[in-house]
Amino acid sequence: MDIAPIQSQLPLAQTGSKTAAPAAGFADLLGRALGQLQAISDTADQKVNALATGQDVELHDVMLAVEAESLAISLATQVRTKAVEAYQEIFRMQI
Repeated sequence: MDIAPIQSQLPLAQTGSKTAAPAAGFADLLGRALGQLQAISDTADQKVNALATGQDVELHDVMLAVEAESLAISLATQVRTKAVEAYQEIFRMQI
């Protein structure tokens, strides 16, 4: 007597939602954040260079751009520090 193997009626790929969007990974999130940080830094550099070369730029715009850059870099540094601390904590865990 031959016993046929049990087979699913639906393939495994179709059991979930039909159009599941891939979740954004940590690398994508980090890349976007670094891109935004670079854009803020470039904007501040352009305004400082424009002021230094005597172009028509408002001083308060330059100061706001430089302060925004400073805050963004400070935030990125704090996030990096927390990420390194979390990695070190995980590395020290015993299995």
